[in-house]
Amino acid sequence: MSSKTWRRNPLALLCAGMLALTACSSTTTTPPDTTNTAKAAEVTTSKALDELVKGTYGTPPTSAPPPPPGKKVWIVSCGQSAIGCQTGAEAAKEAAQAAGWQAQICDGKLNAGGAFAQCVRQGVAAKQDAIITEAIDCADIQQPLREAKAAGVLTVDFWGFDCDAGEKLFTASAVPAEKYPTNALYQEAIGRARAEWITARSGGQATVVELVFQGTNIGAALHRGFVEGMAPCAGCTVHPVDVTLTTFGDVRQIIESALLRHPDATWVSVPLDSLVLAGAAQAVAGSPRRTEIKLIGGEGLPPNLNLIREEQGQSAAVGQPIDWYGWAAVDTLIRAFAGQEPVSAGLGFQIVDSTANLPKSGAYPAPVDFRAAYRKAWGR
Repeated sequence: MSSKTWRRNPLALLCAGMLALTACSSTTTTPPDTTNTAKAAEVTTSKALDELVKGTYGTPPTSAPPPPPGKKVWIVSCGQSAIGCQTGAEAAKEAAQAAGWQAQICDGKLNAGGAFAQCVRQGVAAKQDAIITEAIDCADIQQPLREAKAAGVLTVDFWGFDCDAGEKLFTASAVPAEKYPTNALYQEAIGRARAEWITARSGGQATVVELVFQGTNIGAALHRGFVEGMAPCAGCTVHPVDVTLTTFGDVRQIIESALLRHPDATWVSVPLDSLVLAGAAQAVAGSPRRTEIKLIGGEGLPPNLNLIREEQGQSAAVGQPIDWYGWAAVDTLIRAFAGQEPVSAGLGFQIVDSTANLPKSGAYPAPVDFRAAYRKAWGR
């Protein structure tokens, strides 16, 4: 993948009307000033981008079974050293406590030394009533999930993926939204949103370095969405480069090398804000061409918003409330205890950049008070 460059297929124009978040044909703004990339990025927009600026949010559920009392919940974070993982795990713990339960977090350490499986087994050994996993794929913990099931421990995942073939091993999975009923569809939409921002802000003329998170389903889904979103852009070229869990710490070098190999690239797409913080932003900020390069990252985490405010290597994010996803996981678990199916969380996302949805300070705020909504639904 990293050695290949893909360009738009002319046949993609035939499919443009079927793509929910593409807009090369609908771009209706001032032509980009090629002598001033930053100025062009400020003024170029599109109908689809306008919708993404407004946001795609629904509403949380308005009713739920009462949380059963006295439950103990084990939360497996994908890695407390990554702020995105930490945010989601802490939110799930907060929600579990709001439901009246005991909750503990086990650090999955980005699966170093098989930590994902170890954490699940620790939860089973500790005789927890349920285990919530965050951004961990079934494929990485199949046998521990079977052991949890045999022990009568319920398992719920959010931001992750159940096994595709054969039996589904999680008891339930959080449902992001009615429009995106699976995490795969939700992440693909976010990938398309990232592509739409680049297409619109560049006026449909962009050479892009895309960081592809290999070895994870979330990375694959984000990449699929990005490829689909960029496909109709006749003036766009994308150079994909790979990163994995084992090369997470090498992101700066990976992006720096890609920018050196492709000196015409002035746009960088990074799938997750944790990867931006792991070195992608430093690569852009330290580049001799830093004033020309625009980077769009992931979720809009607090440190990343500071990078956007201070123009320190990140220009935009696809703002999404990971903490909401953590609360949705607990709501899913409440329903699983009652033998009910999960319901839509109402999750969405917004484009955040210097022209839109960037708070003056602090974190990206979800436009819905989901905490209050869940507490009301749970009678808490």
